[in-house]
Amino acid sequence: MSDSKITDELDPLTRLALKHGTDKWGLHFYTRLYHRLFSGLRDKPIRLLEIGIGGYVLETSGGASLAMWADYFPSGQITGIDIVAKRLALDSRIKLFQGSQDDPHFLKMVCNERGPFDIIIDDGSHVPRHVAASFILLFPHLVDGGTYVMEDIQTTFWPEFGGSPLHGGDTIKLMRTIIDSLNHAELAIVGGSQFSLPFAKQIRAFSAFHNVFVVEKGDNCEPSNYAYDLGNPHAIDAVRSIEREMADAPSADGMANLIELYLKAKNLVRAQQAADRALSLWPASTSALMAAYHAASARRDTPAKVDYLERMLQAEPGNAVLHRLLNSARAELNN
Repeated sequence: MSDSKITDELDPLTRLALKHGTDKWGLHFYTRLYHRLFSGLRDKPIRLLEIGIGGYVLETSGGASLAMWADYFPSGQITGIDIVAKRLALDSRIKLFQGSQDDPHFLKMVCNERGPFDIIIDDGSHVPRHVAASFILLFPHLVDGGTYVMEDIQTTFWPEFGGSPLHGGDTIKLMRTIIDSLNHAELAIVGGSQFSLPFAKQIRAFSAFHNVFVVEKGDNCEPSNYAYDLGNPHAIDAVRSIEREMADAPSADGMANLIELYLKAKNLVRAQQAADRALSLWPASTSALMAAYHAASARRDTPAKVDYLERMLQAEPGNAVLHRLLNSARAELNN
């Protein structure tokens, strides 16, 4: 591949990384991911916090990625923190703070002055204990729809950083807790909700890439399908959309799905109404008949169960499972 071809394929953020000399491209391979994640925010007045300014112990060195972000977000407010006091000539929209990411009082002060943030990037100490503690404190200071990024995840496996090749250290433990939190509605069914984070209902998504974890903030209040609640706003929207579609363009499979949805929510009246409508339109549909059979089972309507099973067997006379169910239903009638 020619040099000109390689240059032509560089995205805008990677070009800025090269301009400012940040290791987020070259030594690492983050900028293409970041451009994919953040390109839609470029013209917005976002607030970005980055932990770790770079330059290590030198007070007059570092700030390359902050300068990159300032160029990439021309209307953005950029905040950088580092344990070393920095004296750098940077864009006026960039403000620097000295302090440790392991200091909750310092982080709260920064958040109160510069937050809430649209983007938080942890490129700090890379000590797993610090990564986990910073996330738990800072994630609530993201805006709804904001993104939290943890870089250089490799250190969670390295003992010299306090990590472990066996269990992955505190960062991997945090990842598992985040996944638990994503599924808090499912854990609650088996009494495991206590293992999720206090802001579990605000963790919308988790993504893992080479050396990068990405957590998105947003509404995570969807109900479990094993504890379906028609009072839940997500369930309300879903059911209404299906009801509208089935009113305008009904289908046997669509109505069967609606019946099962009502049953999950334990609304037997609406389930039966939908079953009656479905079978009036498609009396021989096995999907509608099976959903109607489930509705009859929930109502303990054994004669209806027998009727629906007999009709399904007309379409599938060799179905052994249907025969067993029918024999069982007939036995119920005789008892």
